[in-house]
Amino acid sequence: MFEERNSFFDAIESKLSSADVLLSEPEKLKKTLNDLESLLNERWPVIFSSLNDYPLSEKEKNILLNFIKKIANLNKKVGYKLSFFNDFQKYMKESIEK
Repeated sequence: MFEERNSFFDAIESKLSSADVLLSEPEKLKKTLNDLESLLNERWPVIFSSLNDYPLSEKEKNILLNFIKKIANLNKKVGYKLSFFNDFQKYMKESIEK
């Protein structure tokens, strides 16, 4: 489970970094955000459901906190709220509290 989480976190980091770079290219940004949403929809539920048996480490909690900040920053740069990512931020916060 821990390797799966690390792979998942790496993929999110990559997508968020790409999105930040693509702010001036709306079509590419949209595709990157759609890819990120698909990744989160596909893989996050399994990870979230495993947290009772395999709680997040402090390092993983810090990674999630960093993602929350990056998503909030991306929202500010894009100029509107991305509702899916707001929900994901909520799940991350809940995960950190477990």
